[in-house]
Amino acid sequence: MGTKEILDRYLGKSTIITETDKGNGFKEVCDLDTGDCYTIRMKDGLIERVNNTLYTNKKINVETTQGFKQLLNG
Repeated sequence: MGTKEILDRYLGKSTIITETDKGNGFKEVCDLDTGDCYTIRMKDGLIERVNNTLYTNKKINVETTQGFKQLLNG
């Protein structure tokens, strides 16, 4: 049974979702009605929502009239 069928049965309605395989048994599932995305793991037909808080800090070099500046985007 696929992710969509399990969600439809649990919610009692037909859902419109997209799935992206993230490897290692993890999937990112996005509900196209609400725009919410979650990272999930399925095992034995059960869905477990994984805490998907991921902080990525990127350093960006920006050229300004005063020279180059480094910005931290988090």
